[in-house]
Amino acid sequence: MLSDLLSLILAKTPLNIAAREDLEVESPDNLMAFPIHHKVGDLVAESCLSEGLSERGAYAFGEFVAELLTGWSTRYSNEPDVMLLDNVFGQAAYGSPTRVIRLYLLPDWSALSEHIEDIQRGLAAAFEVAKSLGA
Repeated sequence: MLSDLLSLILAKTPLNIAAREDLEVESPDNLMAFPIHHKVGDLVAESCLSEGLSERGAYAFGEFVAELLTGWSTRYSNEPDVMLLDNVFGQAAYGSPTRVIRLYLLPDWSALSEHIEDIQRGLAAAFEVAKSLGA
């Protein structure tokens, strides 16, 4: 389920993802469905707002996580903030701000296990930066 995937990758953040209408994601390539980008962005942003992040920080982090999963670029005008979070993620996860991963490119869900610690570490670092983004 999408909420389970989000909870797993965001485990090193204080965010709790609760989807009112959850989606089954049978394989990573199913993440490329454009409505999933919107759903992920909104779910993560809502959770960030409930944790006290500014709207700017919440929506930037939500869009960043959505892009990490789906590969779709941001739907808002906060692209510089999303790119900042992407760079922070790459540095924390892989030691390089230009190194990225996109979950929709995984061959199957079992491949997530070899990346999960890096993803969690990178998302925790990006979340800390998102907390500092002003309104």
